[in-house]
Amino acid sequence: MSDYYTVLGISHQAESDAVAKAYRRSALTYNPECNPNHSDPRYLTRQFRLVSQAYVVLSNPKVRAIYDQFGEDGVRHGGTGTVGVPGGLDIDAINPDEVFRRFFGVDNPFQVIGDVSGVNNNQHSFYSADAAIDHNPPPAAAVRATLDITLEDVFLGATRVATWTNKAETTSGTLTESAAQSELSVPKGIKTGDFLTLKRKGNTKEGFSQGDVLLSINVLPHDRFRREGDNLVVRAPISLSEALCGVTVTVTTIEGRQVPILIDEIVHPTYRRVIAGEGLPLYGQPNKRGDLVVECVTQFPTYLTAEQKSELRRILDSTS
Repeated sequence: MSDYYTVLGISHQAESDAVAKAYRRSALTYNPECNPNHSDPRYLTRQFRLVSQAYVVLSNPKVRAIYDQFGEDGVRHGGTGTVGVPGGLDIDAINPDEVFRRFFGVDNPFQVIGDVSGVNNNQHSFYSADAAIDHNPPPAAAVRATLDITLEDVFLGATRVATWTNKAETTSGTLTESAAQSELSVPKGIKTGDFLTLKRKGNTKEGFSQGDVLLSINVLPHDRFRREGDNLVVRAPISLSEALCGVTVTVTTIEGRQVPILIDEIVHPTYRRVIAGEGLPLYGQPNKRGDLVVECVTQFPTYLTAEQKSELRRILDSTS
């Protein structure tokens, strides 16, 4: 039986940080994938397994205490039963590749590997997720989903629940899907095509940090208003007589106020009246607003008598 302290090149008084740093150095030295041109690959394999066993035993305080008192046999049989691991630890079943992956947080040893950290209460534990090195692994692929909102949501701001499907991928390629949802705030003034990001709520993949969720905003059509940038366009039907002779139309703003508008000029086909500051709040500047644009839609008569046509022609000809 080997002395695990000697295997890692540390003293019996070494603290958890020293155990982790020693494993890091030894694992990179003996991992066969890191040394493809070594003259004795079988030696590398044996040493790689041995340093992995040493790290698993010495990184766990309870297992290390048993090892210090009873040796490797004590670890296998759970020590005395008072401080040991129930049933013991099957050292021979330790998978060095899995230890490597859990420690570095990567499957491929040629990926960038950061400095040793992951210290939790000055302990490195193979049995805890905190054992992984904090090397800022790349995120898993982002999830893209759509969030439908109303024009009132754009005007007032809102809290909505977004739903999407997450994917979880293991190193073996196993892929599972699960439904996910999250409540979020919809800011005032947001537009169709804008994105809201939910950080680290998306896909998961071993060796990667959790991905984000990118929510594409879709503002649903409104029954009264049409959006043009930060402006709101409303249509006001008027008669031909009103288009020519003038009229007062009353329009209802998006917040429900009724505003009378005097139109005392001839309404042509592209006529518009602008009411400043009655539109939508600006995205990121909610104290500023766009305008309300009134489009007058002239309704023509469906029938005129010969006498009406003659009189109308006479009047119109006299104004040319």
